Amino acid sequence: MPPLIHANTGPKIVVVGAGIIGLTSALYLAQAGFSVVVVEREPGPCENTSKANAGQLLYDRIGAMAAPGFPTSQAKALFQPDQGVRVSGLLHPSRWPWAGAFLRQCTPAAWQRNTKTLLEIAHRSRSAMATVTNRYALDFDWRKPGKLVLYSTAAGLADAQERAEFQARFGGRHEVLNAMECVAHEPALKGMTRDVAGGIYLPDAEVGDCRKFGIALASVLVDQLGVEIKYGVEILELVRDASRIRALRTRNGLIKADVFVLAAGKATANLAPARFPGKKPMTGIKGISLTFPSGDAAPDLSVTDASGKFVVLRLGNRVRIAGYAMFSDDPKITQTYVQQLTNKARALMPKAASFNETPDIWVGFRPTTPDDLPMIGRVKSDNLYVNAGHGSLGWTLALGSAEILLERISGAFGQKDGA
Repeated sequence: MPPLIHANTGPKIVVVGAGIIGLTSALYLAQAGFSVVVVEREPGPCENTSKANAGQLLYDRIGAMAAPGFPTSQAKALFQPDQGVRVSGLLHPSRWPWAGAFLRQCTPAAWQRNTKTLLEIAHRSRSAMATVTNRYALDFDWRKPGKLVLYSTAAGLADAQERAEFQARFGGRHEVLNAMECVAHEPALKGMTRDVAGGIYLPDAEVGDCRKFGIALASVLVDQLGVEIKYGVEILELVRDASRIRALRTRNGLIKADVFVLAAGKATANLAPARFPGKKPMTGIKGISLTFPSGDAAPDLSVTDASGKFVVLRLGNRVRIAGYAMFSDDPKITQTYVQQLTNKARALMPKAASFNETPDIWVGFRPTTPDDLPMIGRVKSDNLYVNAGHGSLGWTLALGSAEILLERISGAFGQKDGA
């Protein structure tokens, strides 16, 4: 076992959640000298939304989902079975507040403002990822192959180019390619039967296995940074004392601390106060991934089919296909969705994976706010903080968000950031 780097003797902080957001929050807090305990309902780290996500680390060309063309495109998509977004769940009354707030963000000014903020957090994450992986020698099938985003129509490609030009103001590189150039960049596309007018090539995009990263990071937290992780603990409620949180009430008893951080994804909403400054509605957007053994022509690049709303990428000797954005709380996965996603990927890259084998199937619920921006900071009680609502960008934003969280907690304690 690696030697303990230092025994933390600072104020005790309990982090709720051992997904990628909770683990990275714990990392920064422990490095800064806080005594950290992580509490997780599942039997291990990264068992839910972080378990088998798309595996993309895209720091330069990300944008808020609430965009000016989103409402119109989804109205048309209701009649397109190939479309990967299912918005019918927004008709449920419980999601009306979220839907109303989301529609108010679908303006050019709001999209640019929200996208700029996402990019600022992502740029923090990119710098932090290099530092963390080098310091702790984490192995998680990381590569920097670049990414290709394909568009089925010339109009769609032109719109994407316009968005990329805005994002380019904040750094990064991109290149607009025609269909033949797309195949030249990614030979796994040879023989595709899906419509492709062209694409945007992003040379700086990275990929990796989020769950492997989380498992390795959990080991670092325990073995090298003195963090305690309690698995299999169900939290019943926050125990309040005037303006402070005194403890977590669990089925195993009380867990006391000086500070509490809610970083449990969608479940954060069940524990956070009903109202606090900066609180936003949050909903889970259901996604599905299929992981197959690699085929004879597995892709080098990460490739997104924008019209079909799915991504294909290689993680080690596996190929992952991730898609769908469904406003649903139902964890069940129908064979229809599995087959549709498989068929779309096979039509795009016929030999990318061993499509005839049974894939590992995952479903997760991306905790999403109407403006796509996470909530990071102190909430109603003096010693309660939140780090949640990262949507589909959880892994990309995780380390940058943890850095911001640490700054805000350290400021309250009047101590310097030790990360």
